[in-house]
Amino acid sequence: MQTNIEESIKIYGKKIDDLLKEIIPPDRDDFLSEPIWHHLKTGGKRIRPAICLITCKELGGNPDEALHFALAIEILHNMFLLHDDIEDEDTMRRDQPTVWVKYGIANAINSGDYLLARAYHSILISPIPSDRKLKLLEIFNLTYEKTVEGQALDINARGVADYTVEKYLKLVRLKTGYYLACGMVGGAIVASENFEGTIDKIWALGKLMGPAFQIKDDLIDLTVGKGRGGVIGSDIQEGKASFLYAYTSEQAENNDKKSLIEIMTKQREETTDDDVKHVLDIYNKYGAIDHAQQYADDLIKQSYVIIDKIPTNNKTVFKDIANFMAQRMT
Repeated sequence: MQTNIEESIKIYGKKIDDLLKEIIPPDRDDFLSEPIWHHLKTGGKRIRPAICLITCKELGGNPDEALHFALAIEILHNMFLLHDDIEDEDTMRRDQPTVWVKYGIANAINSGDYLLARAYHSILISPIPSDRKLKLLEIFNLTYEKTVEGQALDINARGVADYTVEKYLKLVRLKTGYYLACGMVGGAIVASENFEGTIDKIWALGKLMGPAFQIKDDLIDLTVGKGRGGVIGSDIQEGKASFLYAYTSEQAENNDKKSLIEIMTKQREETTDDDVKHVLDIYNKYGAIDHAQQYADDLIKQSYVIIDKIPTNNKTVFKDIANFMAQRMT
């Protein structure tokens, strides 16, 4: 059964798809169109731009005026995915070969760079006053910067011996928190000249929803549902510093912690199915999976306190967004 949020995302997602073809035309013979549209055609629900437009509408604005910024968020998302697949050495995304596998690393990097340029272009041609357009550019650039800072922490936290839940939370607030809140902040800016107080609340919301989303993503990596050709435990194979790894590192006895670190520091191609199973056994031994689920749910409950302070009569929409995002976005 679809929720109202799911229906709104479907409607707004169609608008994003139409504009996307204008900003990045398919079928150009330029060595960019083909790899980019190979990636874009693999799917994606356009959730991030949709919640930008929903926020704009709920705060009294015209969502059509936020459409170009919403598209910029979607383009940035896909740029990050192209580069992230290279950095993580992921060969499948949404059950299709990743761009770097199909077209080579150089073309994948270059395609991602082009996407970033088109994202900025989309904001620059937004049909809104210049002062608000400048504010959109500021928050977009801030989000880009903070997400890259979080990715740097992520890349260099793989298999470290002294990893903690607090370090994990710092990482995902940067890598995911700004990223999830940016569209909503942009929707607020387009909707009203008096947006400063609302912006602070939505950024705070992102610092809760970002970790909640990422923890759910960590859990889904342990199933076949992540679109990686049925691979389970891809995060384990790459030694990724997930919530599960952070929590278990803090709780585990010395022998289990030693085994965990030994496996997580292996090269991806050296990590066997038995290694993945052994790590899962350790996670289960210390209740990491149940704890992760509960922790994510608690973060969403905390987000309700902030949502109650957002100046709109329809608080339910924002609570539905928080719940929907925490269930897993692709």
